[in-house]
This record gives sequence, C-alpha cells and structure tokens, in this order.
Amino acid sequence: FQSMERKLELETVIGFSGKPRGALVCTRFNEMNYLVHSIGSTLVLKNMDDPSDQTFLQGHSDRIACMALHPVDSRILASGQVTHMGFLAPILVWDLEARAIVCTLQLHKVSVAALAFSPSGEFLASIGGEDDNNLVVWHVDGEDDN
Repeated sequence: FQSMERKLELETVIGFSGKPRGALVCTRFNEMNYLVHSIGSTLVLKNMDDPSDQTFLQGHSDRIACMALHPVDSRILASGQVTHMGFLAPILVWDLEARAIVCTLQLHKVSVAALAFSPSGEFLASIGGEDDNNLVVWHVDGEDDN
C-alpha cells in the first residue's frame, strides 16, 4: 500500500456572508478571470489568474444587498445597498476594469432588494425593499447616465 497523500497549499481565502442576491459573480475581461463578491459595504474584485491581485471597491455607505453583472459588457456591474429609514438606498454602476463608479442611481427608500439587467444591457431593473415596494426600470446604456 502506497500513500497517495499530497499536501495542498492554501493560495487564498474568500470570506463573505452569501446573503446578498447575486452575492458571487464570475466575469472575464482583458483575458483575465475575476470573482466579485461583497463584504459589508465593499466589493471585492479578485483576479482568479493572479492570487495576489485583489482590489477593494468602496463607494457604498452601508451593506450591499444585491448585485447584477451586465450581460454584454462583462466589465460592468451594478450593486444596490440598504440604508436607514428615511434615506434613499443608492445603486452604484461600476466599471470593474477602471475600478470606478460610472453612475449612481437613487430612488428606492431604505433598500434595494434585487437588480437585473435586460438581455441587451440597455436597461437595469431594480426592486425596492419592504418599505419601498417599487419596481424601477433605468435606461443605463449611454455615456450620460449620471
């Protein structure tokens, strides 16, 4: 009997609660594979081809509640958050390649419960939480959507 035991080397650790809708997104741009997930109010952009390449994207003021990846342009991601009673919960649209916010959308009260892009990516649908109950369809295909 020969031992087939091999030691596995830990390369990276991914920590997240798994609570946000679309909490884990895989995408590819610039011939690199990326994993995107949230930790509290921060998005983590992890390069799966280079374990040392990890970027923290900050722009939300409270916990991220949902995310959606653009169906055509794999660099574009939308994220929505929760906030406090009496405040609007923003949706941030990110350019992951530039590591920057390209537009902020605000209409929902207290929380954004879900996000989804149309198949063409021209529209982004958002649903507010229990205190809002609105469905909003945003036109996001353009340069002047701020």
